[in-house]
Amino acid sequence: MQKGNPDTDAAALLAKIKAEKQQLIADGKLKKEKPLSEIQPDEIPFSLPDSWVWCRLIEIAEGFEYGSSSKSLKAGKVPVLRMGNLQNGLVDLTDLVYTNDEKEIQQYALYYGDLLFNRTNSRELVGKTSLFLCDEKMIYAGYLVRYRMLLSISFQYANYVMNSQLHREWCNTVKSDAIGQSNINATKLRSFCFPLPPLAEQKAIVEKVDYLMKIIDQLEEQIKHRKQLAEDLMQTVLREAFE
Repeated sequence: MQKGNPDTDAAALLAKIKAEKQQLIADGKLKKEKPLSEIQPDEIPFSLPDSWVWCRLIEIAEGFEYGSSSKSLKAGKVPVLRMGNLQNGLVDLTDLVYTNDEKEIQQYALYYGDLLFNRTNSRELVGKTSLFLCDEKMIYAGYLVRYRMLLSISFQYANYVMNSQLHREWCNTVKSDAIGQSNINATKLRSFCFPLPPLAEQKAIVEKVDYLMKIIDQLEEQIKHRKQLAEDLMQTVLREAFE
């Protein structure tokens, strides 16, 4: 590890991000946020490699805005993403609703690389997160929280973290339960303890996970194909048996 190099030292990367964020606030491009308490030892779920650091999500991201609470339309100018559109870490563009409200289209516009967090859902699904990788204009509904990573953070890596067992267990710990649903507000989301690797390791992790996910997809397709072959064979055997 080369100390002071953001590519190999996450502490240096975090310091760089904090400086970038302060400059954005000074330039009026970001709102000044209420600082959160430092991470306490009992909040740390496991030890990290020497080149990594724990940080709060708010330190490396910005936004954390709730979406539109207006009634959507079956047809219109711009799609409105809802919690059902968040599937397996990505955005599912089936079963869309729409809006024609120009003010809301501006206020809740999504941009490539934004992350969407489902703040209200069942106990099992609350906190599910998806990465927005669309160039088309879209907005998001009120049960979602939109945030985006600062420039020195891989949004793909962040999405993998927010779909990990670490994040799922955290959601189970902090959620507020009510009859039939659970909630995790934006304040709690901001405080999530995030495992931050150096830049080079972020990229390497994303490449490795992407590769493994492709293999999983291929295996699932093979299983599906073989299952269909088995079903076809069974139908053939049954036909021959009764003819």
